[in-house]
Amino acid sequence: MTEPPHSPARTRDAQRALRNELASPFSSEPLFSTHPLERSLELTRSESLGNIRPTYIKRVAIELAKLYPNEFTDDFENNKRKVSELSDVRSVLMRNRIAGYITRYRQRLAV
Repeated sequence: MTEPPHSPARTRDAQRALRNELASPFSSEPLFSTHPLERSLELTRSESLGNIRPTYIKRVAIELAKLYPNEFTDDFENNKRKVSELSDVRSVLMRNRIAGYITRYRQRLAV
């Protein structure tokens, strides 16, 4: 007796066949997963996602962090005040983004 076309066993066999077709000739892993969450469950947020920031924000933040290494910490509120004091950024949004990048930059250096 054959299985119905949408039975779980038949679907699993179809997925397995698809994975084998998509396997890379260089590794045993498929080129991409049929289940997008499969690999993301193994990764932490910092490894799987990242914030894309404009170069201007990164450049200003790194320059401030290098010019005033003792002024900035890994506390966002402190960094927000220091960016206002030490730079001529007028926009609150830009100030917060620069301070946020400095915070992440300092946290990464501490690790």
